[in-house]
Amino acid sequence: MELTDALAAVGLVLLALGGGTFWSFSTGVMPGLGRTDDPTFVTSMRAINRAVVNPLFLLPIFLPPVFLVWAGLLALDSARGWLLAAGGVVFFLGAVVVTVAGNVPLNNALDGSTTSATTTRAAFERRWNALNGVRSVASVVAIAVAVWALLV
Repeated sequence: MELTDALAAVGLVLLALGGGTFWSFSTGVMPGLGRTDDPTFVTSMRAINRAVVNPLFLLPIFLPPVFLVWAGLLALDSARGWLLAAGGVVFFLGAVVVTVAGNVPLNNALDGSTTSATTTRAAFERRWNALNGVRSVASVVAIAVAVWALLV
């Protein structure tokens, strides 16, 4: 196996794990929490936001673009290389940038909020879910592009 293949494989596995996390939040976690009362929602999201600050959660979110773009740069003389790089860029912009610029500030505001649970939730839930939707769609697109790259 050549280096490009190894990098692409690791990147795709990490991408699937990171994208699966966003997808799971969109399709299960947030709809479930959406059915709870305000104090339960706020307490649960605070606990989740604190728990996810660990390597097993963070590495599949921040490393896929590194592996995919690196693999793509090694094979830029082919469509495969461009597709790998494109998959990495899509995930970087649609998941990593959105996470850092959108979801994390909302998480921090939720964690530090001193207003009522109802007010805190109202300032958080809809915006966070919309941003997570962007991350989910970007992940699906990035995974599709990376798989396409491996098939060409």
